[in-house]
Amino acid sequence: MIGRRGALAAPFLLSGAARAQGHFTRPLRLIAPFGPGSTVDLMARALAGPLGEALGQPVVVENRAGAGGNIGVEVAARAAKDGHTLALGTSGPLAINPALLDRMPYDVATELAPVSLLAIGPNLLAVGPAVVAADLGALIAQAKARPARLTYGSSGIGSSNHLAGAVFAAAAGVELNHVPYRGNAEMANDLLAGRLDMVFSGLPPVLPLLQAGSLRALAIAGPRRVPLLPAVPTMAEAGLAEAEAVVFYGLVTVAGTPAPVLAALSAGMRQALGRADLQATYTGLGSAAEGSSPEEFGRLISSETVRWRGVIQRFGIRPG
Repeated sequence: MIGRRGALAAPFLLSGAARAQGHFTRPLRLIAPFGPGSTVDLMARALAGPLGEALGQPVVVENRAGAGGNIGVEVAARAAKDGHTLALGTSGPLAINPALLDRMPYDVATELAPVSLLAIGPNLLAVGPAVVAADLGALIAQAKARPARLTYGSSGIGSSNHLAGAVFAAAAGVELNHVPYRGNAEMANDLLAGRLDMVFSGLPPVLPLLQAGSLRALAIAGPRRVPLLPAVPTMAEAGLAEAEAVVFYGLVTVAGTPAPVLAALSAGMRQALGRADLQATYTGLGSAAEGSSPEEFGRLISSETVRWRGVIQRFGIRPG
């Protein structure tokens, strides 16, 4: 028996899907602006099937990596204004890079149209075998006893995990030594060998090492605990609410796309994100599937840009 909420929702989803399908006449391109196997790539490929069903056309994922995600997002910014080319943007190319770089290949505010938020995922703080601290309080005490001696790795200068480390250090009142890496494999090797003390990272790159006991997660830099690591507290639970540092994922297309097409894409996203299998996949990637209207996603992009610009200016972070 369908409850009142389900009875009301079902016709809405069907009518939304019908409206969405009428606007698309050929397969859609979904640009993943990071490489195969990345969290963005996995999210895009999990979304492609459900979104294609909702829109009535196949959705084909295309990897266009480089320049911190800017190359792929630029593809969407230069596409035909018909809604057939989307990019799965993240905090990097949509909020951090515009605040970090003097020159961008596109203007987020004027050349891109938000479609929908897709998911929000936290960074987490994990330590290697060289760190004996059992919890965040002990780690902070160790860092205060050895100013600027403890090291933390990230995926590059100005990356979300670099900034996560910066806001953590400021909130905790400690000095840490940042070490940027080009790839997760090299960073993991240094962690395991004791040449690097800790890392701020999304969940997928470090989950196998956490499950094997090679690394230990001390805190989640997000608003809630991660289901895959239920015993790991949030920064706020440890008394460092200011150290929250999440990554958002969402769809954008070219500015000037007709409003009915954007509405159709938004309706298709609502239907896709309502699927339990997609939600389970994103949970397995350490992120919570969260949809939005185009306007809500636009406001999130703007607020995150303001926040990260303040962090970048405060710490004098410049691209490497």
